[in-house]
Amino acid sequence: KFLTLDIETKVVNNVIIPYAISYYDGKFVKSFYETDFINPQEMIKTALTSIFIRKYHNYKVYIHNLSNFDGIFLFNILTEIGQDIKPIIHEGKFLDITVKFDDKYFIHFRDSLLMLPVSLKKLAKNFNVENKSIFPYKFVNSENIFQNYNGDVPKFEYFDNISYHEYIEYCNKFNNQKWNLKKETLNYCEQDV
Repeated sequence: KFLTLDIETKVVNNVIIPYAISYYDGKFVKSFYETDFINPQEMIKTALTSIFIRKYHNYKVYIHNLSNFDGIFLFNILTEIGQDIKPIIHEGKFLDITVKFDDKYFIHFRDSLLMLPVSLKKLAKNFNVENKSIFPYKFVNSENIFQNYNGDVPKFEYFDNISYHEYIEYCNKFNNQKWNLKKETLNYCEQDV
């Protein structure tokens, strides 16, 4: 009885802004992208509201790094849309955020990084699931890039911690096709969940 959730962010004028969110319930993945909403807060609110259903009563929502990062974006919105919020905080970190909804149901948000203290890339390898792909974070943070970008694969310098060989392999996947930021962001976020 758990879901996994992830948020992708970008930096605009030195402010970190969510621009995509996905969750997975073991059967279905659902994703939300900034350009489909008025603002990032509405995107997150819509995503969270979509899991506040009886089906997910007493589910745990695991978010890798909820305590140190994602919780910042979620907590205020949870207080807006939930009826009763009970965080458990230890040494300044969210251990659990229990949210009541529809007068009788509860959902719990927890940090999977506190339970499994390694990167998602290492977890994927250790649990023998699809490897985490690469993503051009520096491209998303470029000032002149629009969230609806559709064009050439971003240049090598926009990627972190990859070899040039890995970059070429990545580019070859798009063999005469346009690289679409929305599609690739959602693929990356969905792979995380």
